[in-house]
Amino acid sequence: MIKQTRQAIQHFFMLSKSEQRGTISLIILILIILAGYYLLPLAFKPEQRDNQEFEKEINSFREAQQEIHDSVRIEILQNSGALDRELANQKIKPFFFDPNKLPVEAWKQLGLTDRQIKSIKNYEAKGGKFRRKKDLKKMYAISEVEYEILEPYIRIISHFKTKSTREVEIERRNNAYFSLIEINKADSALIVKRLKLAPWIAGRIIKYRNLLGGYYQKQQLAEVYGFDSIALARRSNAIRVNTDYVQKLDLNKATFKQLVRHPYISYKLTQYIVNTRKTKGQYKSIDEIQESPLVSEALFYKLGPYLVIGE
Repeated sequence: MIKQTRQAIQHFFMLSKSEQRGTISLIILILIILAGYYLLPLAFKPEQRDNQEFEKEINSFREAQQEIHDSVRIEILQNSGALDRELANQKIKPFFFDPNKLPVEAWKQLGLTDRQIKSIKNYEAKGGKFRRKKDLKKMYAISEVEYEILEPYIRIISHFKTKSTREVEIERRNNAYFSLIEINKADSALIVKRLKLAPWIAGRIIKYRNLLGGYYQKQQLAEVYGFDSIALARRSNAIRVNTDYVQKLDLNKATFKQLVRHPYISYKLTQYIVNTRKTKGQYKSIDEIQESPLVSEALFYKLGPYLVIGE
């Protein structure tokens, strides 16, 4: 081995200068290639995905699929009138309403399925009317438990409507326990005292009132997180709403920040309102906002009392 090395060295020095430089360059190039072959994989390790993160994504996907499955299952039960009380409480979100000519979107907000709503609308199309609360109960599309949840919130406008003995008794009890209050001017302490609510609920009622610009009807209180519709129904007769205190938004002057802050106005709707003012000029009527696909009939019904066209 040593003899062969010596011979190689001797042979190298027997080469011309250009041949020696070429040989050295070749050796250096070979060494660089070898170094790159072994060192590059160490410098550029393939990205390894966090197993925990991957598992979280899988679990999230499974939960989403389970939620879809549960939603479909509940809708099938609801359409067949087989909802139990627990599921009905989850699905039905009551607020005060008159079932006569109630918009489809409002029925959906109450928690009814498309099939149930279609049945109600077919009844109306044939000239059917709801003259008493029990008329809604006669609709086969609505189950007994669903009607029981909705019944306290049905408000049928009629000059001949009389209150049942049960309604009169409930009003008598509530009036004896709760004291009258004007909800748009009352402070937290007064709400706690007169409506017998926890301070944190009273605080939320005021915070939501400030975001809205005031309440224009009692049922909006059911939108306050933690203040369920049952609690509202018990106190309904003690609550007064003076709409003179409602602060309105001028569609032509309200800033982007003022509009997007309102609970009923989404970010996209705010963009639409502002962009429309820039491209088409000022609004002449609040009805023009319904030209947006973002504004459903139910949303306009809720939002309309807070809009105005200034002079």
